[in-house]
Amino acid sequence: MSLTAAALRRAAVAIQATAASGLAAGLAVWAGWPWPLAIGTGGLAVLIGFGAGVAIAFGATLGGLGIAPAERPPLPADAPRRQRLGMTSALVCYLGECQSVFRMFNWLQPFRSQLRFAAPAASGPGRDAPTVLLVHGYGCNQAIWLDMAPSLAAAGYRCEGIDLEPVLGDIDDYAPTLLAHMRDIRSRTGRAPLLLCHSMGGLAARAAQVLALADTCSAPPCAGIVTLGSPHHGCALARFGSGRNARQMRWASPWLATLAAAESPAMRARIVSIFSWHDSIAGPPGTSWLDGARHLALDGIGHVSLLRHPRAIAATLDALAMLGADATAPPRATATH
Repeated sequence: MSLTAAALRRAAVAIQATAASGLAAGLAVWAGWPWPLAIGTGGLAVLIGFGAGVAIAFGATLGGLGIAPAERPPLPADAPRRQRLGMTSALVCYLGECQSVFRMFNWLQPFRSQLRFAAPAASGPGRDAPTVLLVHGYGCNQAIWLDMAPSLAAAGYRCEGIDLEPVLGDIDDYAPTLLAHMRDIRSRTGRAPLLLCHSMGGLAARAAQVLALADTCSAPPCAGIVTLGSPHHGCALARFGSGRNARQMRWASPWLATLAAAESPAMRARIVSIFSWHDSIAGPPGTSWLDGARHLALDGIGHVSLLRHPRAIAATLDALAMLGADATAPPRATATH
């Protein structure tokens, strides 16, 4: 039986605590340091290692490690251009991502994954919108949405989460589970849901749409998809990940090519891709650009920070409002011959 994301994250926290405690004990027992200083140094060493890992991820992703510029798909002429960050803005982006990653992986996912999302407000743009199904990314669980959920609820959106398991499984195996959940929501509420997806979750949502094509008599399984930092063309860091899903997310992988070839223009038109030019995981920059979709580009926000940064939350609410308006608009008249 495979471990859940929460169990894996708790194990990682235990390893960090053991490393800090071991270093502290060594400094106190063998070097004669006072225990308070030894404990503080042990904890600081773990934090420094943690921060170094985030910095390496930024460098590898923004530089497109191992991916030549010629291999990257050109952006349309009218696409927004990447802005260069000044030193202060870059430092704020980095420190914000360190805080977001630490909170997400050392607190929310390991210890808060059983929390329920807040009930929606009685007013707001989401009051008349379909239910929002929240889809997490690689190696995660639905607890990643706990920081954004209050803003979604305050805007009137009804939200449900899903855990994609096994953690290191095949994205094609996540698609039936996701599709079944979408159809369950439609059965219960009378309306196809909106999907809000982070990172790999956006790829799973696209795969579920393609899977639904096999049922030719079925209506579209969702009212629209918002992706946050999804690596639609692949990810430079995926080569270092474990599991079949990581291999599927490698840059320009055959799986991604097959997925793109199976999509229709109507599917792409139901997608809004929100991304940051300074994403620390989904890169190189431009990987979240998906031809035929709508796009909301941000800057100075890291990958995990997209789940809690005020500008990312505002963009998410804008994207949901766009798709919600599409879902409630009367059908267009078609010409008859």
